[in-house]
Amino acid sequence: MNSPVEERLRAALTEAGASIDPDTLRPLPAPARRRTWMDARLLVVGAAVTAGVAATAVGLTLGPGDEQIAVAEPARIEPGEADMTVIMCSTSALVVKEPRCGGRDATAEEVSAAERAVRGLSQVAAAYTVDQQHAYDDFRADFALNGSMLDAVKVTDLPVSIRLTLKKGADRREVEKSLQPLPGIWGVTDNAPVEAVLKSRSEMLVNVFLCGKGSSLPSCGAERKPDGSMVVREGKAATRAQVIALGKLIGDLPEVQSVTFEDQQAAYDNFKREFASNQALLKATKVSDMPESFRVVLKLGSDWATPVATLRRQPGVASAFYVPCQKDGMLALSRYGVRPPEDKVCSPGS
Repeated sequence: MNSPVEERLRAALTEAGASIDPDTLRPLPAPARRRTWMDARLLVVGAAVTAGVAATAVGLTLGPGDEQIAVAEPARIEPGEADMTVIMCSTSALVVKEPRCGGRDATAEEVSAAERAVRGLSQVAAAYTVDQQHAYDDFRADFALNGSMLDAVKVTDLPVSIRLTLKKGADRREVEKSLQPLPGIWGVTDNAPVEAVLKSRSEMLVNVFLCGKGSSLPSCGAERKPDGSMVVREGKAATRAQVIALGKLIGDLPEVQSVTFEDQQAAYDNFKREFASNQALLKATKVSDMPESFRVVLKLGSDWATPVATLRRQPGVASAFYVPCQKDGMLALSRYGVRPPEDKVCSPGS
């Protein structure tokens, strides 16, 4: 069963199949599992300074000769430039709970070990460790125009991460498989699918995703342990009666210009067409992974908050997203490993 994070990202990628111009997409890898971060200092790699690498040298005293050697700080990797992100375990309330983290932050030793493991992979071109303050600075730059997001996220909410770039032809799934089991790692994010969605064109589109069999979402009736670590009761799929009633309700909303229903097979066929160049992603995705949905185009200039709020309350609805806002939520999850409350990701009037 998919985790809530996986369900949300997979749903977003499904939406992408209907709204992205294929010409803007680069080959996409398989979706990531989860993510991670923590409270630790920026770690400095003890590597020799070489020509062509931007680095800051610091003096270290070693050995009986009291000689000074230069240690290079790794070159910075900007958030949008990272091919993948390793997110360390965190107790932040904005990070989805991961049982393997044991309800604790990653230790400094685990962060250091993860960094060494990343740099030891032959398929990794470069890596850059991001502490909480640097992550917060980047977060505020990314969401400078979204005041509600800035108000919702504090520096202590952000986990420590390792951004990495890959060599040409690198196998992303192999990189993920090598790093995911390491202690202190919450998850490894493959950024390519989300970055492609972020670069796609936006329109006044609302996605209404229906509950599927075995859903882990509370909106579908699922229940989890108090710590959020495990589903104790699975949710139920939307009934045909609920789907019919929802379609009629959507059609009657004054803000709606047009509505299209997409079943699992149609969603999968659309997904295959748009992501035909990424065989790894297609192999990892089945028809049964696709949520049924309504794609609702709003009238130009109309209010989006009222119909979204109405649709989220309907029986059989797993989630409803205004697409331009959904992109901010995806960006926060992919680049920073946090999931702010939906009403903070995109509050009315933002």
